[in-house]
Formats: sequence, structure tokens, C-alpha cells
Amino acid sequence: MFSKTWLWAIPLFLLPIFSYAHAQNNSQVLELYVKSGMEKQVQQIPSVMQALFDQSVPQDDQAQKLPKEVLSAMRATVPEAFAPERMKETILAELTRKLTAQDIKDTLQWLDAPLGKKCTQLEEAASTAEAQAEMQQYAARLHDSPPTAERLKVLRELDSAAKVTGNAVEMAIQTQAAVALAIIATLPVEQQKPREEVYREIEKTRPAVEALVRSQTLISLLWAYRSLTDAEIQRYTQFAKSPAGSKFYSASMVAFDKANLEGAIKWGKLIGDAMKEMKNKSEA
Repeated sequence: MFSKTWLWAIPLFLLPIFSYAHAQNNSQVLELYVKSGMEKQVQQIPSVMQALFDQSVPQDDQAQKLPKEVLSAMRATVPEAFAPERMKETILAELTRKLTAQDIKDTLQWLDAPLGKKCTQLEEAASTAEAQAEMQQYAARLHDSPPTAERLKVLRELDSAAKVTGNAVEMAIQTQAAVALAIIATLPVEQQKPREEVYREIEKTRPAVEALVRSQTLISLLWAYRSLTDAEIQRYTQFAKSPAGSKFYSASMVAFDKANLEGAIKWGKLIGDAMKEMKNKSEA
């Protein structure tokens, strides 16, 4: 699945050794994928997206202008577009490309430690559709019971170190662009906007998207790590800032970005196909 540079100059008698090392690295990457919580989180993506779709559509003026058939198609095509197994393949391929065996070993050392395991379990629990609903209720209670300044400080440091907000913003922009371009492609040629213009318009929303995502990320971190002490969160941040942690999170973000972009493009195409089918039926 993943592309790699073939070292044609390697003598033939070394190829079995190379192949064995490659298989070992694949095995380690899969172990990393599971122990880091990525596997369970990716499995939850379709249901979480549908749940968030159900929550946001009634509050979105632009969405309310779309025909119900289009909204129904958008929701129904999420599982196919963001199929966990396909996303898994993309993520594993990117991690394999970007992480060395030593990078993986160092990261697994953190993930196998008690605090690393605890953080992963909390993140997996926070990645379900049910957790999203609980998170919203939690957010409503923050006004009456706000977090301390120190708590906000350590969580913002973790957000920065693990690149949570930055990655979420890029994924949101990517998804908007992919879906918009796919829908525009279903319009008559004379009504289609140039790709560059679409990107410019979406890029204008970046400040608003970033402000919203940063706020939502903070709420998510407050809820997900509510059972951790400030000291434990600081230890988590220290790992995220370490050479191994920094490389792992950077590679993970690139991998998730790529998997999400592929899913968004697929989603946009499925929505576009559904709209074409509706149009053909109406004209028949």
C-alpha cells in the first residue's frame, strides 16, 4: 500500500534481511496503531460524524436551505466515505514511511507505561458518539463551575505540543473544500466556480474555524482528561515535546490529514453522485 524507495543496489543476498526488517517494522506500526488508541478512534469516526451532523444541521442556516434529500444523502454516505479500514490503511502507510523502528520503540515505551495507558484509555472513551453528547452537557456546566487558570494553562500547553487544534483546523478546511468542489462539479459548466476561487473563499473562513476549533478543543481536553491531575497532564506534555513524542505526533497528524482528505474527497464525490441522481429522476 505505501510507497517506498527501492534500494536496487542492495546485493541480492541482503534482500531476505531487508524483507524481514520491513515486516518487523509493519508489525511494530500496527502495535503502535492499536496501543496509541488510533484503532478505536478511527472506528468511531463515521458514527461520531453522523452524530455531529445531526446536532449541527438544525442550527446551521446554510444547511437548512438544502433539500432534505441532499441532507439525507450527506449523512448516509459518511460511513462509506470514511470507512475505518480504508483510513487505517492510509494511516499505517504514513506512519511506516515517517517513523523509524527506534521512534516506534520510544513511543511504545510511553504508551506501555501506566500514565500512557491511562491517557490512551481516556482518549478512546472520549472518541465515541455518546461521549460527544456528554461533552456538550459538560460544556454547559462550565459557566457555573469554571476550571482553574492553572488547569487551562497545562491543557493549552498539551494542545500546542500535540498539535491538536492545528490539525483539526486543517481537517475542517480540507473537508469543506473537498465537499464544495464535488458539489460544484455537479452544476452546469457555466455555473461552476474555478477551483482557485473556491479555495480562496474557504480560506477566508480559517480565522473563524480556528477560533471555534480552539474553543471546542479546550472543552474536549477538559472533559477527556478530567480525571488527570495537572502534574500528569504536564508529564503527558513532556512526552509530546520529546524527540520521540514530537515525531510521533507530527507523523500521526500527517497520517490523519491524508486519511481525512481521502475520505472528504470520497464523501464529496458520493454527495455529488447522489445529487446528480436526484436531478435525473426529477427530470425524467
